[in-house]
Amino acid sequence: MPEIFTPNKRDIAKIAVIVGVGAGALIATRYLGTRKINIAERFADALLDVERLKSAALHLDDNASAVLAGCAAYWVNVAAFAAQGIGATGSEDDPVGYSRTHTHSYTNATSTVLTESYAPEHRLIFAVAIPEFGEVRGARGIGTVKMSGLAPARPVPDALQITLKDGYTAQILAECEVADYVVTGKSRLFGSLTLRDNRDNAGRVNIAFDGAISGTITREAKVIGRFNGTLATGLNYQQNELEA
Repeated sequence: MPEIFTPNKRDIAKIAVIVGVGAGALIATRYLGTRKINIAERFADALLDVERLKSAALHLDDNASAVLAGCAAYWVNVAAFAAQGIGATGSEDDPVGYSRTHTHSYTNATSTVLTESYAPEHRLIFAVAIPEFGEVRGARGIGTVKMSGLAPARPVPDALQITLKDGYTAQILAECEVADYVVTGKSRLFGSLTLRDNRDNAGRVNIAFDGAISGTITREAKVIGRFNGTLATGLNYQQNELEA
């Protein structure tokens, strides 16, 4: 009969050290091997994904709630893409007062991100010009690291206004956080968005920790449509049939 190894306390301590060192080496390797991303640069790139806004503008004459839903989808996409530059992979950002401008080669949309401050929080002022469709203006804060569950996270509050043709405006307040996973080198966005426009629509979008998206759009306290989807597959909006 083969001999069964039963570790004593000293053996257990040695194993724990070996496992700890191995895990630390794995984390360090993945962290050091991940390309660093400038926060403002990543954000400026994300802002140029304006297709959902352009599609939303086509409903201005007949379905304002769908326009507000398109504005929400735009910002969810922006926030999710920009999240990968905020965690451990984020590099040293632009100096205070530096303005960074990006232009999309196909849509000719132009985004500008100004680094306004680092204290008491990192603050970015941004604008997006979309030829023949409208503009986006707002501010983003990037707070200090805190623990959220088992992962370090940063609060990322956003306040913005989207102006489209024919006088349509929508305001979005986002209270989101970006959790940072050093082992995988990925960041995870979660939180909520509060929406309203000048066509009497209001709404809320919730992004769960696992990336699931839910929410509603209301008019005069009546639910007229619902959000669903995931960060991986995108945000969808289904308007109630009677309200369409």
